[in-house]
Amino acid sequence: MIQRVRSDAVLYAIESDFEVNKLTAEYMFRRPRSLWSRHGGYLENMYGGLSGELLWYPVASRLALGVEVNYAKQRDFDMLFGFQDYDVVTGHASAYYDLGNGFTTQVDVGRYLAKDWGATFGLDREFNNGFKIGGYFTLTDVSFDDFGEGSFDKGLRFSVPLSWLTGEPSRDTVSRVIQPVTRDGGRG
Repeated sequence: MIQRVRSDAVLYAIESDFEVNKLTAEYMFRRPRSLWSRHGGYLENMYGGLSGELLWYPVASRLALGVEVNYAKQRDFDMLFGFQDYDVVTGHASAYYDLGNGFTTQVDVGRYLAKDWGATFGLDREFNNGFKIGGYFTLTDVSFDDFGEGSFDKGLRFSVPLSWLTGEPSRDTVSRVIQPVTRDGGRG
């Protein structure tokens, strides 16, 4: 049986009157011109932990390569500062490629929160006005029987620039992911 890593979301919603949704500390730096890194981070809705990432992205290249490692510990349902017994080390090797005409693709291969191994494949399009739309699917070593209805993780994502809605200059966006079924396999 697969560990419940995201399907208990409703318990987080009903158990918390006062909650700390997100509290992070992050430091980003660039060593040589084409190598970026990030590390730090503490809390998100369901997990706390540490994260580190390296990204190789030469300025004139259409290809970028990255690697990320995370230590995550499941938070208590009250979403304050306590933790449950479940923890995991996750990580992915990623490849990003600019296909041209606003299309980009991403492949992530590695370990997910439920300790399953697999890959996520994504394709996105960004339009000249800042709107983005895309989709993804994730296949892991979780059997279709254990995963349940839908058999694998998949979804559509879109992003709308806030400046389009307010008429004021802004780099902020409103983003959403639409998933037909939310299960625990292939989840980060």
